[in-house]
Amino acid sequence: MNTDWDTVVVGQSFAGLSAALTLGRMRRSVLAIGSGGPRNEAVAHAHGLLTQDGANPNDLMSAATADLDKYPTVQRVNGRVTAIESQDGCFRVSFDGRTTTATTIILATGVNDDPLPIPGVAEHWGRGVFTCPFCDGFEHQDLPLAVAGDPQITPHVSRLLTAVSDRVTIYAPIADDARAQLTDAGVSVDSRKIARVIGDGTSINALELDDGTIAETGALFIAGMPHPNNQLALALGCNVDDLGFVEVGPTGRTNIDSVWAAGDLSTRHHQIATAIAQGATVGAECAAILVLAP
Repeated sequence: MNTDWDTVVVGQSFAGLSAALTLGRMRRSVLAIGSGGPRNEAVAHAHGLLTQDGANPNDLMSAATADLDKYPTVQRVNGRVTAIESQDGCFRVSFDGRTTTATTIILATGVNDDPLPIPGVAEHWGRGVFTCPFCDGFEHQDLPLAVAGDPQITPHVSRLLTAVSDRVTIYAPIADDARAQLTDAGVSVDSRKIARVIGDGTSINALELDDGTIAETGALFIAGMPHPNNQLALALGCNVDDLGFVEVGPTGRTNIDSVWAAGDLSTRHHQIATAIAQGATVGAECAAILVLAP
């Protein structure tokens, strides 16, 4: 069946744009639909991306869209996809009151973070309050670091942070056996709750605890799993794991024919480099299928 596009990519962050670029270089017709900035748009500097370590995420996005604009078969639309339906061997995609059709679908809809409802957290998100030790730990090396959030995940994040600081404190209820292990690893455990994050909007310098104590802190890391934006994947019948991440094979294929997923939506390793690599892998296989499939 003839379709409007070889591929519709849902999501215009790093994974989605990487997939679109790979497809565009194989002269496939691609429509990339998405709205909003990258997940890490609040941070001033992104890290861990070879050749671009320390770049502003929004500058990276601007460079990415400029790369795509060189390819005439790729178009980008600012919009929100509301439905994808499999129909007569293709997919009908609804977005912003319009519809279009595609032979293949790439889902790169990402995740949403869930900041703790603590005064000062939202104001310092990405500017003193972080989620990823790999992305932001090095810049806060040797400072007193705090970890809060899911008691099941805080021990893991805290131990990772001991690689950059010997002053790491968990503010969460921790079982006695786990507390002993953390102490042996050099992590302090404080069962008091964080009442307020103190900073100037660009960084933080302390936490106010629920008993009024002020604890010097150079950064707060929130430990917890984000929420995958998997509504479209579920509607298509894609399998998801127990946390809602879309299950894929080594090349990003879902269990639904001609549907791939990439980036934060399908992995728990949430870094720009990973998203770009997965997008390129998914785009390459999708392009190959479009050429080689009978």
